[in-house]
Amino acid sequence: MINAVGCEDPRYTENLLGLLEYYEAIMERSGLVARAGEVRSLKLGFILDLLKAVTIPDDLKSNLGSAVLSAWEMKSIDKTLAQSEKELKAMRCSIAAVRNEVLRAGDHRSPMTAIKLDVAVMFALPLMQSDLREDEVPGIHDLLAQVMDGFAARTEG
Repeated sequence: MINAVGCEDPRYTENLLGLLEYYEAIMERSGLVARAGEVRSLKLGFILDLLKAVTIPDDLKSNLGSAVLSAWEMKSIDKTLAQSEKELKAMRCSIAAVRNEVLRAGDHRSPMTAIKLDVAVMFALPLMQSDLREDEVPGIHDLLAQVMDGFAARTEG
C-alpha cells in the first residue's frame, strides 16, 4: 500500500497518516468486534502495511513480511469477544502511537527524523507472540532484531 520514500519527502508522512486513517475507518464498522476472523485478518493486514511503510532493505522487508504472513495464526474459533476487543484496542493504540510520532516529526524532515519515525512504527506494531505459530516466533524475533540493528547502524553512519 505504501512505498517508503523517507521522511524527507512529505509524501511519506502523508501516506502514513492516510494508512492510519484507512484502518481507523475499517475498525469503526458496525459489528466488527463480533467477527473474530475478520479482526484477525484486519490486524494482519495492518501489520504488513506498517512493515511495508518502514525504510528497511527490500530483502529484509520481504523476508519479514513473508515470515509474518506464513507464521500468522488465523484460527479464530477459540477467540472470544473480549479477545477481539483487545486486538482492536491494540491496533488503536498502534495507530495513536504512530500518529503522535508523525505529528511530532512535523516539518523536521531529516534522515534522523525518518529513522525515528521508522523506529516508532516498528515499536508500535501490534504484533504479539500469540499471533504467531509458536515454532515460528524465534525466526520472527531474529528478523525484527535485524531491522532494529539496521536502524542502529543508520544512526551511527
